[in-house]
Amino acid sequence: MDLPPAPGTPSDAAGDSAAPPDPTGVPAGSATSEDSPRRGTAGRMPPIAVAAGLAGLGVLALVVWTGPGPLRLPGLPSSGTGTNWALPMAQLVGRIAAVATLGWLLTAATLLPSARGAAPKTLTATARRCGRQAANAAVVWLVATLAELVFTLSEVSARPAGDVLDRHALRLFVTSTGQGRALLIVAALALVLAIIARTVTTTTAAGALLIVAGAALLPPILTGHAASSGDHAVAVVALAVHVLAATSWVGGLLGLLSVARLPLASFGPALRRYGAVATLAAAATALTGIGSAALRLGGVEPLWQTRYGVLVLLKTAGLIAAVLLGAVLRRRVVNRLIATTSTTSSTSTTASTSSASTTASTSTSASASTTASSASGGGVDVGRTAVIGRFLRLAGVELIVLVATFGLAVGLSRTAPPVDDAFVPNDANRALLGYPMPPAVTAWRLALDWRIDWVFLIGSLLGAGTYLAALLRLRARGDRWPIGRTIAWFFGLFVVVAATSSGLGRYGPVLLSVHMTQHMLLNMLAPIPLVLGAPVTLALRALRPAKAPHRSGPREWLVAGLHSWPVRFLTHPVVVSINFVGGLYVLYLTSLLSTLMSNHLGHLYMNVHFLAVGLLFFELIIGIDPLPRRLPHPGRILMLIAIVPFHTFLGLTIMGTSNLLGSGWYDRLVRPWGSSPLSDQHTAGGIAWSFGELPTFTVLLVLVAQWARTDDRRNRNRERRIAAAGDVDVELDAYNAYLARLSARPGGGQLPPTGMTTVPGPIRPPRPREAADNQEPPARGTLPSA
Repeated sequence: MDLPPAPGTPSDAAGDSAAPPDPTGVPAGSATSEDSPRRGTAGRMPPIAVAAGLAGLGVLALVVWTGPGPLRLPGLPSSGTGTNWALPMAQLVGRIAAVATLGWLLTAATLLPSARGAAPKTLTATARRCGRQAANAAVVWLVATLAELVFTLSEVSARPAGDVLDRHALRLFVTSTGQGRALLIVAALALVLAIIARTVTTTTAAGALLIVAGAALLPPILTGHAASSGDHAVAVVALAVHVLAATSWVGGLLGLLSVARLPLASFGPALRRYGAVATLAAAATALTGIGSAALRLGGVEPLWQTRYGVLVLLKTAGLIAAVLLGAVLRRRVVNRLIATTSTTSSTSTTASTSSASTTASTSTSASASTTASSASGGGVDVGRTAVIGRFLRLAGVELIVLVATFGLAVGLSRTAPPVDDAFVPNDANRALLGYPMPPAVTAWRLALDWRIDWVFLIGSLLGAGTYLAALLRLRARGDRWPIGRTIAWFFGLFVVVAATSSGLGRYGPVLLSVHMTQHMLLNMLAPIPLVLGAPVTLALRALRPAKAPHRSGPREWLVAGLHSWPVRFLTHPVVVSINFVGGLYVLYLTSLLSTLMSNHLGHLYMNVHFLAVGLLFFELIIGIDPLPRRLPHPGRILMLIAIVPFHTFLGLTIMGTSNLLGSGWYDRLVRPWGSSPLSDQHTAGGIAWSFGELPTFTVLLVLVAQWARTDDRRNRNRERRIAAAGDVDVELDAYNAYLARLSARPGGGQLPPTGMTTVPGPIRPPRPREAADNQEPPARGTLPSA
């Protein structure tokens, strides 16, 4: 939903990102004022992008030309030279189109400000042009993906592309193979982007399409080489983060190049925002690239002894060059751009003052003032032109280097790595788990035999670092934050890491009892201290509002998210209860457990689901953060008592069944130690039956304490009102007077007998002033005023 500006937001003139007054009289929020330097040029395809695309194609052509040709065996068909060249070219064109689509949507949704003088969150004319360019790029993405589908079928079937262009072969490919389904999903999402992005008009819609574009990058990763390699869960997650980060980095740069002709008041803040995005994206690209290369190289010597290693070195050199160019760009352009923006603001202010004084002065002095302002403005225009010209040169070179690196990446994906155990698995357990079968389970190994789950570890580290940064900002501002909330937050993060990266993470896919322990820790224990840490409340206090009403920042995005319909739906007590209870029975009493365990990301999804559902449930019960709706304390107690016993019922059901749960997974594992899978299943049922008692009792105590504090706070508020009224309890006096009037009525306040008329003018009890205190205070559990 659209939100008004946050309380305390300064006016446009107060911030360095605010648009300066226009001495020509054009409204500051109009599209004409925004596009005045080069009307119609901002938001269009920059010519340097064409050069970057050609550079990427040239690098890929060189890689293909120097690499091995198509496999030709005597007596067997071959896909031919055409497919050998066309498939990587189609892949690269699709990657470049995906970069352009995501980059223009990123520019429209987050980098550029909203339009002023219009409805909130409305895109400017330049941002809408970026949306249309994203739609055009999505069309190219769609066509390239369909071409890639055809040439991939040609390669895997060892037939020329012309021989596979029939409906039966294509339908069989997209329905029976993971590659075909992944490409079909990408094509469908690209079609959605091509249709909707052309008509996008709000930042919310552009942000939603940005998420769709990011999701369209993931299906090929889930079915590529990383998905079938050893330690596949780590490989897939690392590659997914690598692709998303690199696409955001390059796409944002392309979007900035297309809007470089905007006024400094709009382009300067966009450039600074992109600087933060590029820094994070470059760091994520480098770290995940190193991790992926380490998994596939298996050592240092293959870097210069194999073709795969040489391509990795060339790709690394390209990324280093791009990072260095980005650093030079920040030092030589961004810093000077800030100074130029300040000069422009002061010049515009002087011009406005001169214009106002001209009304009361002579025409001669007005002419002199206008001449001086024009001369000063001309100097600013010269400075702006020099800075923007330097930006276009440096950013253009950086874009060419990055797209050329994309060409190397496509060539790298088609080169056999030195370590490739995907096609010759010598250990059935390793092929299923991604690591060898661990030794017999013991309490010591569960505690100390760690296997890092990088998704949860990195997420926990980011959560800890962000929380600490917010605490430091509050302390620098002189505000206080309860130490108990801080301890609770970090204890919850520790439980999450221990449940996913300790021996529990290693033995979880092997034993259902250990998996159930992970489930209980993530679903019933970790969420309790995490919600008591109140991270959303801390973020709302630590984040600064945007410096101008027409711009949005992290705080505005957070408030908008809290008011959005998905949050209202997901936090509804009925929805939360269904997810918390229904998910358990659907997972454990159907074949979904075997399906998710058999997929290398299925176990990761289950852990994320357990944690997310637990967080939503306990946030409704004992949470402090603002939500669209809150149950009263009696309702929370009833909800807790009614929902939690379903864990016990599930445990008893698992203990009593004689059918093996997840048999499609556990029957395939070769475990030479321990009890039988059915006996271990009974142990898992006992864990589910008994685990929830202590967390439930703890939550009940916390809930009662919160209820008592709420009543105490309400009583203190009432006492303060009495003291402010001069030790006169107005409400109590009014109620006593009401009782006195009742006593004075015929019958001493008793109801008249049947058939008798009542006294005219019924006496109504006064409405107590403390009725409004039945709600939670604004700082504890209610949405902030947007």
